[in-house]
Amino acid sequence: MSATISPVARIFNLVQLERKEISAIYFFAILSGLIQLSLPLGVQAIIGFVMGGAMSTSLVILIALVILGVFFTGVTQINQMRLNEKIQQKIFVRYSFAFAERLPKLDLKKSDNYYLPELVNRFFEITTLQKGLSKLLLEIPAATIQVVFGLVLLTFYHPAFILFGLLLVTILWLILYYTGSRGLQTNLLESRSKYSIAAWLEEMARTIKSLKFSSGARYHLQKTDERVSRYLEFRTSHFRILQQQFYTLIGFKVIITAAMMIVGSILLVNQQLNIGQFIAAEIVIILVINSVEKMMGNLDNVYDVMTAVEKLGKFTDRPIEDNGTVPLTPGSKGISLQMDNVSFSYSGSRTVLKNISFQINAGEKVAVSGLDGRGKSTLLRLFTGVYQDFDGSILINNLPVGNYDLASLRSQTGIMFSQQDIFEGSLLDNITMGNPGVTLARINELAGKTGLLPYISTLGRGYDTMLDAGGVRLPRNIIHKILLVRALAHDPSLLL
Repeated sequence: MSATISPVARIFNLVQLERKEISAIYFFAILSGLIQLSLPLGVQAIIGFVMGGAMSTSLVILIALVILGVFFTGVTQINQMRLNEKIQQKIFVRYSFAFAERLPKLDLKKSDNYYLPELVNRFFEITTLQKGLSKLLLEIPAATIQVVFGLVLLTFYHPAFILFGLLLVTILWLILYYTGSRGLQTNLLESRSKYSIAAWLEEMARTIKSLKFSSGARYHLQKTDERVSRYLEFRTSHFRILQQQFYTLIGFKVIITAAMMIVGSILLVNQQLNIGQFIAAEIVIILVINSVEKMMGNLDNVYDVMTAVEKLGKFTDRPIEDNGTVPLTPGSKGISLQMDNVSFSYSGSRTVLKNISFQINAGEKVAVSGLDGRGKSTLLRLFTGVYQDFDGSILINNLPVGNYDLASLRSQTGIMFSQQDIFEGSLLDNITMGNPGVTLARINELAGKTGLLPYISTLGRGYDTMLDAGGVRLPRNIIHKILLVRALAHDPSLLL
């Protein structure tokens, strides 16, 4: 769980963004609750007229009002559903763009311990959040209002029913106090183990060729069994808590039903209630008990919603890069670079660069050579602002790299590193990366110079040919040429 923001606080923050629609939902819930609780009063009055043994205009009007009450209750529920659907759509849109906006801005050094494709799987918690929040906004408010209004209405029949209300509130508080936090914790552990299984299956899919020729033929099943066993353990622990809550609820329901029937019968025999009031009171009690049961039945949804916002927060809470404000303005000859006593290490690993100092003037071409794994690519990445936690100083055009607006810096930089890759999209999209300033004439020119043009001429759809993620089925030399054209296409002032 987050050390700074609790799941409850996350839900309140989310609710604040939708307070207009949620206020309207609560308004309709209150209206619906009032109408539903007026129905027992109508039934009580109808019974009084019927016992008179004759039809009357008042009886017909009362029946019509009860029918209208049922109709308007349905109308309020439809309005609640409409508002809830609007909230669900807004949540999906908000989180979709939050993920898309945040992902390219993540601080890579602070995210080194995470496999980002697996971390992004938390996006699917949106579905859980949508469905669970729907129940929280529709069913729980309606049930809560029915309980409150029902208890208030019962006190008007006889003061003895006040004890019923106090007992109900006390038992609900005790259930939530003693089992609420444990239910959330076990649900979080269950969810974590679920993502562990998904991560392992993704890893199997990624290394399928290795698994096919593995000498340990059952290794993948053993690893799956370990993760599934943990999931079942946490799932069972969570179910035990839900079961405990329902056992308590069943006991409460039996005791309260028996007590209310006995108390109501005594009051009726002693003529402290008439038959109409007795029936109406029992209807209200049944409504209250059913509402409490609905509230308790939705506790699992409450846990799911709290777990969903916590899992989504696992991505949205990831730190992003610090961004400067100075736009990079290249000179006529290009960009000058300088490092003074720069040292850098990845999280939890040895020092990759130590006390590096050099200067490259604008317009110069410099080759950095060395053995594999000695930090050549890391050194170049430091000039792009990707890693900002380093010792020493890095200057671009005599200004610290941290002063520059990263979008401006990277728009002037062309890069071709071993970790660059092809994404699912057309060949043209893979080259331009959505940059409208890159012309087809410029791409053709670069394709000719890099030797990519002969390959493009063999493609039936040319630049509109769709490429698979990772460049699957593309020769490695073609991938390198595409990436080189991408790096050069926008005429960068700095080429790495």
